[in-house]
Amino acid sequence: TVEPLRAANDVLGRAAYDWRFLTPNGAPVSSSSGLAVIPATALAAATPGDALVVMPSYGYRELTTVTLRRDLVRVAGRFGTLIGMDTGAWLLAAAGLLDGRRATIHPSELVAFAERFARVLAVPDRWVEDGDRITAGGAMTAFDLVLDLVRRRHGAALVLEIEALF
Repeated sequence: TVEPLRAANDVLGRAAYDWRFLTPNGAPVSSSSGLAVIPATALAAATPGDALVVMPSYGYRELTTVTLRRDLVRVAGRFGTLIGMDTGAWLLAAAGLLDGRRATIHPSELVAFAERFARVLAVPDRWVEDGDRITAGGAMTAFDLVLDLVRRRHGAALVLEIEALF
């Protein structure tokens, strides 16, 4: 999710995009590949931004705590768009932030997602945009979605250059 943004900055020769990593409690976490992720702060202390991208990877059901749901609701208004990548839609839906909207999730979880969150219209699309909510199912879909968001802001020529790098 971050790599297309880093590449856009490199190709543009300026910092058009920046990002901060947040975790539920501000403590470091490991990615599914074991990469250490050092957060800037805890989710509850998040400062405003264009988008909050929720991407929990494995263990997302265990992350669905009362505290995390509360924190997601509290910070949601600080961001222009909420994006659930891969299984991130599960956390957004658990917080009620997808109620009455169309959404998707990793294909292996679509049926369970639809059964668990009756107020969300679960659809089997690669990604779904419903107002200021975007959900994407899977890692490659997340990559493609970010490229599409870059294309909207900077045009197809930049995305072609980014794709050539990958």
